[in-house]
Amino acid sequence: MNNERYHARTELSNSMMTKLLKSPAHLRYYLDNDQEPTPAMILGTQVHTMLLEPGDADFVKAPKDRRTKEGKAQYAELLETYPASSIIKSDTYDQIEGMVDSVLANASASSLLRSAQADGHIEESVFYTDPITQVSCKARIDAVPGKSSCLYKDCLVDFKTTIDASPEAFAKSVFNFGYHRQAAHYLSCWNNTHPDDPRETFIIIACEKTPPYAVAVYELDNGSVEMGAYEVARLKELYAECVATDTWDAYGNTVHTLELPSWATPRIG
Repeated sequence: MNNERYHARTELSNSMMTKLLKSPAHLRYYLDNDQEPTPAMILGTQVHTMLLEPGDADFVKAPKDRRTKEGKAQYAELLETYPASSIIKSDTYDQIEGMVDSVLANASASSLLRSAQADGHIEESVFYTDPITQVSCKARIDAVPGKSSCLYKDCLVDFKTTIDASPEAFAKSVFNFGYHRQAAHYLSCWNNTHPDDPRETFIIIACEKTPPYAVAVYELDNGSVEMGAYEVARLKELYAECVATDTWDAYGNTVHTLELPSWATPRIG
């Protein structure tokens, strides 16, 4: 299943849960309105494609300088085969190649991805219905390593682009972007649809977006995944209630008492 068909399906996804975590109203708006991808999202998709499915890459490198006669001629030639949206800036293409090369130069990252490509799964879409809430769920897993050619035979793998892949900074990204929740959701989706091939761990390959395109490979600990599983369960219940009642409130209709956050006390003194 290609990416477009997957995203066109209406089952509950991790990105939908991210919106729902803010409020049901934010999720309803997200579902009812087309979302324009940000430059960061476009870059992430392009790196994903070149790294995981290079044969499906539908973009090419533009001439370095389109102002020259030679550059104009080369660009016009590319337009005969590709739409303008698929001809990306030379610097951006070099950035994508640099990130991909850096990931493949990392022994752990390369082993995980090569295993998935050899006898596992790449960009695998899975769907199941939660037996407790009856909510239909979906996940699109970047890589599922094969059982015969990888040390990590019980994991699912996700690739992330990031500003800072260092342990301290990326731990914050895991929480801020809900990667722990994604881990729990993906493991649940996979294990409920593949009972004969259960996966226990979730590994993230993180690659920085600027030179030297540093790469780190992290396995989320059990506590993080358990915290994510708690969030997923709570959000499924909330989503089921929203669907059943067709009620998509934002922050409620009552007057709330608001307190300053705990960190404000020492600042104020």
